[in-house]
Amino acid sequence: MNEVEITRRFETTAANTFRISLNPPLFVRGEGALLYTADNVAYTDLVGGSATSLLGHGHPAHRKAIMIALDSGILHTGTRLPSPHRAALYSKLSEVLPEHLTRIHFANSGAEAIEAALKVAIYKTGRRRIISFEGGYHGRTLGSLAVTHAEALRRPFEPWDKPWVDFSPYAFTDSQTDAALLVLEKLLTAEPVAAVVIEAIQGVAGVRGPCKRFLKGVEHLTRQSRAILIVDEIWTGFGRSGSWFAFEQAELVPDLVTLGKGLSSSLPISAVVGREEILTSWTPGSHTSTFQGNPIAAAAACATIMEIQKEGLVARAKNVLAPLMTSALKGLPIRVCGAQVAIDMGSKAASLEFQRRALENQILIYGGGVSGECAML
Repeated sequence: MNEVEITRRFETTAANTFRISLNPPLFVRGEGALLYTADNVAYTDLVGGSATSLLGHGHPAHRKAIMIALDSGILHTGTRLPSPHRAALYSKLSEVLPEHLTRIHFANSGAEAIEAALKVAIYKTGRRRIISFEGGYHGRTLGSLAVTHAEALRRPFEPWDKPWVDFSPYAFTDSQTDAALLVLEKLLTAEPVAAVVIEAIQGVAGVRGPCKRFLKGVEHLTRQSRAILIVDEIWTGFGRSGSWFAFEQAELVPDLVTLGKGLSSSLPISAVVGREEILTSWTPGSHTSTFQGNPIAAAAACATIMEIQKEGLVARAKNVLAPLMTSALKGLPIRVCGAQVAIDMGSKAASLEFQRRALENQILIYGGGVSGECAML
């Protein structure tokens, strides 16, 4: 099929759950931060596969690890049989995670990781209430959508038979902290809560945070209520925030952490990591998924972590990229945390126009923000 036929096939066959760009480029190869069309026109990719391609496109070590796994001829064995690639990933993750997070459950996407974290919190505590935060984004399956604040996304699927999620204000500045914590305290004391789920930095909402005093206050109140603290690192994990995990910047000690996106630098794999007593509380068969811990994706994830370590990419995101971004975008209303950048354009229309003009100049960016007002790099 040629470029026109491929685009037409998407328009006539794909379910109407996403919209492709107007006159989208069709890429046939990638190298580093560049994507190339069949005519060898290069585009600078500041989207990174929806924030997944931490190593860029076609990274040699990444490709090699995938090819070695493919050459074994074993594409999947299911969850009941051990896999050397999955075992290796357990080890690599343990190298970069805090010591108290000793157990790991693999899944296939960020939304699935959130689902698993919510389920085990309910299973462990015997409670049903969840608290999430205004501006938070955690996925679009029913469970993950229930803790996502965007009303436009949730409205078609409400009301639930019985509302089970409350949203508390998210403070991304110190001046907002006291009022936000007061609301959270009231919610936590109104009735028993199974879990509090929060992003240390709200990525999709436009790189908001981290505010250490607020996050430590959330941790303290959650501990007081004996609820489980779930930190969502799907967007920010593996160095994008300038630290391995954004919660480290606030010195949080989470009970469960959800990981995804950059974990494998583009292949479908995610994880819930957590305390021993939580992730061993449910019985075998309580929560499984056919392709969880797929060996090809696990091999890619191992290579990703190894290359982040080898190339010092966490320090690079913190010490090189943030100052560079700030200098390059001087004068624009921007928020930068590590390698995450949100340019506040003031409105969704202005953000869309900015994205369109960037595409005309062979630069790929996405929109974001609470109301779509941000251009995200």
